[in-house]
Amino acid sequence: MLGVLATVVASAGCAQRDPSPVTQSPPKGAATDAASDSTAPPSSGVQDAGFSSVGALSVKDGIKDAGYDGPYLAALFMQTPIMSDMEWPLPEGSTKRDPAREGVKRIGYMRRGAKAPVVAEAHKKPNCQDGWYELVAGGFVCGKYASLDMNHPRVKLAPHLPTTDGPLPYQYGYNLTHGAPLYRTIPSREERQQYEPWLSAKAKKRSLEEGNPYDVVDAGDVRGPAAATSLDPLGAGLEASDAGTPWYLREHDGGKPQITLDELRGEGPIVRRMVRGFYLALDKEMRFDNGSRWWKNTEGFVVPYDRVFVNDKITQFHGVWLTGSSPGPALQAPPPPQPPSGDAGAPRLEDGGYAEPAVKLPTKLPIGFTLWRARKYTPSKDGSKMTPSGETLPRFTAIGLTGKTMRSGGFAFHESDEGWWMRESEGRVTKPGPLPKELKPGEKWIDVSLETQTLVAFEGDKPVFATLISSGKKDRQNKEKNFETKPGSFRIREKHIAATMDGDVASDGPYSIEDVPWIMYFNGSIALHGAFWHTNFGNTRSHGCINLAPFDARAMFYWTEPQNPEGWHGVWSSGEKPGTLVVVRAAPEH
Repeated sequence: MLGVLATVVASAGCAQRDPSPVTQSPPKGAATDAASDSTAPPSSGVQDAGFSSVGALSVKDGIKDAGYDGPYLAALFMQTPIMSDMEWPLPEGSTKRDPAREGVKRIGYMRRGAKAPVVAEAHKKPNCQDGWYELVAGGFVCGKYASLDMNHPRVKLAPHLPTTDGPLPYQYGYNLTHGAPLYRTIPSREERQQYEPWLSAKAKKRSLEEGNPYDVVDAGDVRGPAAATSLDPLGAGLEASDAGTPWYLREHDGGKPQITLDELRGEGPIVRRMVRGFYLALDKEMRFDNGSRWWKNTEGFVVPYDRVFVNDKITQFHGVWLTGSSPGPALQAPPPPQPPSGDAGAPRLEDGGYAEPAVKLPTKLPIGFTLWRARKYTPSKDGSKMTPSGETLPRFTAIGLTGKTMRSGGFAFHESDEGWWMRESEGRVTKPGPLPKELKPGEKWIDVSLETQTLVAFEGDKPVFATLISSGKKDRQNKEKNFETKPGSFRIREKHIAATMDGDVASDGPYSIEDVPWIMYFNGSIALHGAFWHTNFGNTRSHGCINLAPFDARAMFYWTEPQNPEGWHGVWSSGEKPGTLVVVRAAPEH
């Protein structure tokens, strides 16, 4: 649903809805691009509740270049393509010879409502009657899919632009119930009664023994993902073998139904039904005079308010910059010094600041990151025994290490630059490999260690950043559950501020996360990207991708190549602008 140009790719790893450059003629159906393009303004009586926890854009219209006073081009569709030339590429697999179209490719795209500096004069051609506009940053946009008019209705009514000065570009909501409908527009009361049978006034509450399929708790009782089972109105007392009962009204024993994403597609007013655990990227809340409340997602679709739990808590964990600071637009509220608050334990002060970290920040490799119940150790005089202190280090504390190691009692220990020792099993230690042979002098590259679940970013042979990751979970006994990240050397192929990832996993069922943040694809559907739905960094977790904490993913997005020009939502690498090298190193076999 990233637009009419989107294709679907799924793999054992992450799945992206738009993984490859355009290889087709001009999009004939662009006028049908996403439901937001057909969503009418709310009727009278609607209240805009705004965008809360992540915060609205602090930079007007997403434009940061205060020195630029020229015209802007605004995108009219959820995926307005930016081409390398004033031409459309040949269809994939085409044997037709057309020198004018050979070598033409999409180099990026803009999302509806986004604005980019442009040369005002349009170049009309038969393949684009509205004329091609040349962007100041390079590339061409067909005028059919963009406008110079900042008051164009499709621009003014577009979902809000991604937040670039915070850890997440959007606010996210967790779908609480199997079968929750995602509507194209606000449905009528009759439509809701038809498509949400649990709302029927005729459904009297009865005990589970009586088999009432619509036995629900109060619809406003939203307590979060942990309460999803008790909130689930779908399947109370129904037999799974009842072929006449929709899948979302059956009992699934607390798990996911055996259903595919294709089978979730809706019809009529429904875009699709959702499985519990799907995530939505939220644009805004809407309230009506009749008391109904809705969430509108970033594609312009709507879901009943009480079906969504807003995920407004994210980890404050972030890695360590050894030189300089986090790149990209200045953060509204920079993350606290290590160790951060929450899961890392740095106490917040009454004035809103943070206490000093438990240890001084590292300035060079190697670096250790603590996990659970880490302690400081002191060796005996003869080095035969390590004694833990009574002090427990907060989770995710970054520790500068000297590089000196020793073994005691069957455990490996690393000496800190403050003189005490860290037990390796209580944390993770950076362990990058040698300099890649294909690297140019001073070139940026990323080293990912599957063994230590760490990432180190380099400029040439100089380390500049280190953090924890979560790579793919390994299961050598069950191929269906083996999502191990493949090692190798790759280059970042494309980057997206946010894009939807979904897929059908035989062992886990379907999954869907709208607008996964800060995506950097480097090996097919495998990417570096932000993960706001867990804090298990330092341990394997994903379906094959490299998960980063939101602050770290944002930092890497703005640090890596190719750079994403102002106003662009996604960018592709090229021969002239190659992507940053990513080296994934295998964990040793045991």
